[in-house]
Amino acid sequence: MINVSVSQLVNQVDKSNFTLYAEWEDTHFKVILLRPCTIPLSGEMHTENANYFLNHLDESFEIYLEKTRHAFSGKNTDIQFFLQDDTFIWKQQNILTRGEIAVYPLSNILIISDILKQLLELYQKCQEEILTLKKENKRLDENNKKLTTDIEEMINIKDNMEKDLYMRFLLLLNAKKKRIRELQKALNSNKQTTKSVYEETTDDESEKSDVESKKMHGTASSNSRKRKVDYKSEQKVAPKSSKINFRKRTNFSSSEESCTSPEPSTSKDKLTLQNIDMCHTIKSKQVLNISEEESEEDLFS
Repeated sequence: MINVSVSQLVNQVDKSNFTLYAEWEDTHFKVILLRPCTIPLSGEMHTENANYFLNHLDESFEIYLEKTRHAFSGKNTDIQFFLQDDTFIWKQQNILTRGEIAVYPLSNILIISDILKQLLELYQKCQEEILTLKKENKRLDENNKKLTTDIEEMINIKDNMEKDLYMRFLLLLNAKKKRIRELQKALNSNKQTTKSVYEETTDDESEKSDVESKKMHGTASSNSRKRKVDYKSEQKVAPKSSKINFRKRTNFSSSEESCTSPEPSTSKDKLTLQNIDMCHTIKSKQVLNISEEESEEDLFS
């Protein structure tokens, strides 16, 4: 199928509308201009006809052909079209001429029939594409609605989950705060109990120290009274025991003198040692006798 394009353009000469029909080939393109109540006009441009514009614009034929096709689509507002005196011209910004084709009237009915046939085929193709696009658009709309509904449901589920998790978090947080307060309260009470125990112990110790001081004072006073009584009793017994003690001390001193009296120089060492042992034995016996007599006097006093 021939590559064709159809577009509605405006003639800048008289501001009238016309239909531009174009057939595109690799080496040339053909145009047919259709106006109301007027014979169609036709023209062609080959590579040799486009050399002037190619050199002037410094473009290759492929680039020139692509830009011309885009200009004939009517989408480029910088391009203006002029149809006058069997000449079709298009300019860029009404200054730079990008092309010029000589057109002539079509009087052959066969050519018009072929053009009409191609237009009908193109129309049928466009209708089929439009129908396919409508079906695709309908399917996409249904999918879009379904996705929108699913997204809304997911958003609702997410919101509910967030609320549930938030409530659980609040419950857990409040429980933790309550537990912390209880532990802090228990810790404070434990500190207060420990402090009170320390204070009570100090009071008991002070009371005990007062009692002990009183006891010690009482014991000291009783001991002093006892010493006074003992002293008085000793004063009474002293005259009786003094005579006995004087006699005992006299005997003890005489025995010491006898033990310590020096031996003659002619005595031997052995006799000297025996005398010393005997003196120590006599002293110990006298000490024991004195202690026994004193104890007996104490018993009978």
